[in-house]
Amino acid sequence: MTKKIFITGCAKSGTTLLLRMCYAFKDTFTSYRTGFNGHEMTLPELLNFNSSERFVIGKRLPPFVLSNTETLDFEDQITWIKKHDIGIINVVRDGRDVVLSDGNYVKPQRWIDSINQRKQYADIIDMEVKYEDLIRYPNMIQESMTNVFGIESHSKFSDYPDYVPDWVYDWNVSVTGRAGKQESDYGKRKLSESSINKDIEAYKTLCTSEQLSEFDSLLSELNYK
Repeated sequence: MTKKIFITGCAKSGTTLLLRMCYAFKDTFTSYRTGFNGHEMTLPELLNFNSSERFVIGKRLPPFVLSNTETLDFEDQITWIKKHDIGIINVVRDGRDVVLSDGNYVKPQRWIDSINQRKQYADIIDMEVKYEDLIRYPNMIQESMTNVFGIESHSKFSDYPDYVPDWVYDWNVSVTGRAGKQESDYGKRKLSESSINKDIEAYKTLCTSEQLSEFDSLLSELNYK
């Protein structure tokens, strides 16, 4: 039987990076398609997707649990995840970097809500990945995925992006346009720590006083210094 796995997490937390890295696995369909939102899919699309491969790995299309401020259909999503035994890999990232990425695309409340949902919906999360660990210790994350899901590899995560097809990087017109750029800077590039701790103080100007208190509390809870 095909095991279906969904990558969740707040936008700008590394969910797309992890999805791309999954091209390193054997007998796995990584659900990248050309065109707008080609890297994301709804839960029904994942459930209805047929494959001869042993694993299908997809990335959530917001709004989705663990990824957004809560919506009315979150409980339905939870029910379907449990009913169909969907594997969930939740990606978290230092919120200070999240809210600064892509021209402040993600607002502080969205990150706060996404992080809080980790506790509320902990029973559906099979594996949690920190973005910073994915950058610094990619093979450790890969080994953990093997241990949790039984998925085997033909390439090492640390060799990213050498094993990923070039066409995967051509879809990102929407992100490029949103940033007001003519050419994408989200292209095929090696893992780098330059995206970590870009500015550890700037987030304070983006938060309200109420948000700042909760934001700081969550950073401490996640062991971000």
